[in-house]
Amino acid sequence: MSKTDQGVVADIETAESSMAESSVMESGVTESSVTEAAPVEPKSGAGRGSQGSKGAAAGNRAEDPQRIDTMFLWNRLKRTDPKATKPFTRSGGFRGTQIDPTWRFQMMTEVFGPIGKGWGYEQVDWTIAERMIFICARVWYLDPETREKCFTGPQWGGTEMVRRRNGMEMPDDECFKMSMTDAVGKCLLQIGLAADVYMGQFDDSKYREESEAFYAAKSNPDLQPAAVEAFEAEVKRRLGICLDLDDLEEVWRSGVGTRLREIGAVDRAAQHRITGLFAQKKAEILKREEEDGREAA
Repeated sequence: MSKTDQGVVADIETAESSMAESSVMESGVTESSVTEAAPVEPKSGAGRGSQGSKGAAAGNRAEDPQRIDTMFLWNRLKRTDPKATKPFTRSGGFRGTQIDPTWRFQMMTEVFGPIGKGWGYEQVDWTIAERMIFICARVWYLDPETREKCFTGPQWGGTEMVRRRNGMEMPDDECFKMSMTDAVGKCLLQIGLAADVYMGQFDDSKYREESEAFYAAKSNPDLQPAAVEAFEAEVKRRLGICLDLDDLEEVWRSGVGTRLREIGAVDRAAQHRITGLFAQKKAEILKREEEDGREAA
């Protein structure tokens, strides 16, 4: 094998190895779970409820229930955009991270559709006690796959009815709205929205840097689903006319490797697919060269 051949083979094998390692996500979720930016297509075979060898041997046993990815929504919603957060300190020295309610609405709209169509919330109860307004609410949403209407458990949110400014108390006309916002935010946490904040991951500076990179890539026009799909189609076209490893290397060196790293930040499934195209083409070329060598001998 020539030096050039060895170079492209090494590059593609390195990319394949890095793709495999990156499939184990920071929270310990394996590649069988959904990625953070895009849903994973249902797996065929045993992964989607077909019987394995044990089930087949059982004969007239009832079929095993379908295995579903129960972490799908959680993994899709858990990562918080650092730009949508800010630290706060309450009396008594309590510190935490405040999440922009509008960002929460944006994320729910991105995953389920417009409010009122794909998801929404409703008031269940309310009460006033100790000069505070409490509102109980629950969130509903349509399952992205089955379109079944689902509900979170109810949650209470509370806000003081008065504001204190310069030693004076004044009625707070925002207290009802803030109580509802508080309740809805707690409901959305039940399906994973901004879970990383509540789990303390935002206290890790490295994790915050990863989140910043993730959302920066997500906002890049070249990394939107339509752009990634067009890029994948172009790679397929160019690989289709490759005749040898030199041609394969030319395609890889034309910026594909860099683009794949960017795509991997938002859509690891697409990153794996495109890398797989190179691996498949490499195997075809090597097999053909081996067969040609045997014929020449």
